[in-house]
Amino acid sequence: MQFGFSFEGAPLAFDTTTYRIASGNRIRIADIQYFVSDPVFVDRDGRRHGFSKESNRIHYVDSDLPATWKWEPDEDLDAAVYDYVEFVYGLDSAYNRSGKFLDAPESLMFWPESMGGGYHHLKINGWYAETDADTVFYPFGFHAGNVSNAVPLRDTLRIFLVDGLVRNLEFDMDVARWFKNPHVWDFGKFGGSVMQDEEAQRVIRENARDVFSIK
Repeated sequence: MQFGFSFEGAPLAFDTTTYRIASGNRIRIADIQYFVSDPVFVDRDGRRHGFSKESNRIHYVDSDLPATWKWEPDEDLDAAVYDYVEFVYGLDSAYNRSGKFLDAPESLMFWPESMGGGYHHLKINGWYAETDADTVFYPFGFHAGNVSNAVPLRDTLRIFLVDGLVRNLEFDMDVARWFKNPHVWDFGKFGGSVMQDEEAQRVIRENARDVFSIK
């Protein structure tokens, strides 16, 4: 599986390109890190096919580390026609416990013990300006974490797998969608730091449902 980042369907440009989000705020993206876990492929008869090894059920993606942009589980799926793929954005409660990852970069995703421990599901770091008139951009950390904010997701996917055939899937995060559906995100309201803001964490969790696509 190949991981990528986009903004309204076009490849995302980091650091230099300024984007306008649904609220009218302007942003520049510096880097993105997140976890995806528990991929399950559902065949046309409704049977669920996953991986038995935990190492094949968790993947860390980092925009600064090209080696993380590809995920190659070392288990084969059964030959079948698959209609859906289900996955969890972030880490569910089975994995999201402090001390699970001892080495960087995954260990750097820790969530503070004072806020429940475990790990971030997502970090988007960058700069924002509230209006076109603003000439100063302020840093932001669009961060989500803790167990309750993991989100099970499903995407329609019709693929045919036969014995011996390798299929590469493209997994895309459209960053614009974090900020507009179903809730329009306004940095004027939330500011640049949201880890301790329960409403912001809820908005990020609910907006996650429209962000990812697989083809």
